[in-house]
Amino acid sequence: MKFDARTIEAVNAFIRLFLVRVDELHTGLFFLVIPLFIIVVGAAALAVVVIAAAVFLVAGALGVVLMARRGINAAAAHSAAARAVTT
Repeated sequence: MKFDARTIEAVNAFIRLFLVRVDELHTGLFFLVIPLFIIVVGAAALAVVVIAAAVFLVAGALGVVLMARRGINAAAAHSAAARAVTT
C-alpha cells in the first residue's frame, strides 16, 4: 500500500496541530494524552494486522476447499470412467 507524500504530510500536520493544541491547553494534559494517543494508534495498527491475518486465513481456507473440490471431482470422474474388461 503506497501513500502519496502529500497524504503523509497532511497526517503529520494534523498530528502536530493536535499535539500543539493539547500542549497549549495544559502541559500536564499533554503527558496524559500522549500515552493515550500512542495506545489508540497502536490499537488501530493492531486491528489492521488482525484484519489482514483474518483475510489471509480465509483466503487460505478457500484455497484448500477449492483444491479439495478439484481432487474430489477428479476422483469421481476417475471412478465413473468406463474401464476395459479383460478376460
